[in-house]
Amino acid sequence: MTTHAPEPPHTKAVTLDAGKTALLVLDLSEQLADPKEICSRLVPGITGFLDRARAAGVFIAFTISASLRGATTGHVYSGFGRKQSEPVIYPDGFDKFTSGELQALLTARNLDTLVITGYRTNISVLNTATKAARELHYRVVIPVDGVVALTDYEQQYTLFQFTVLPAGAAERFTFSTLDTISFK
Repeated sequence: MTTHAPEPPHTKAVTLDAGKTALLVLDLSEQLADPKEICSRLVPGITGFLDRARAAGVFIAFTISASLRGATTGHVYSGFGRKQSEPVIYPDGFDKFTSGELQALLTARNLDTLVITGYRTNISVLNTATKAARELHYRVVIPVDGVVALTDYEQQYTLFQFTVLPAGAAERFTFSTLDTISFK
């Protein structure tokens, strides 16, 4: 039996309402400063996208793994120029909604769309985006060049999983690229 990999999801340009959208930056800590780390390849794209999102007034929140709290790499990557108004949460779980803190921040702002970026597509991005779409009913935009896994297989498999979620959740996903997401 021969198995063929599914086609990667098709990306499309999207224009999002800045007042109803949050940009989530998952687990992109000071380890990005090490060019040997696979996640470091996200730096140029995410940095530029953060600038555009800030200019549009998009709410931005960062997460760092609870296991890194207090470690030298346990801070948001300094090259992103995080603003004081941009919260950092340290959830103790792959799903960044685990502690309830992220959902409280989003609910307080009456947001309905999440752009999810970050490291470990197959772990933090997968779990957070799945909960966002399936249980919390957010519209989720995944810029495929704004997420990264350790291997191409993990990346491709995870993106495929978003397209086959049950109960209408797959329809809540849009795949795009960082440079084709705009805000109004």
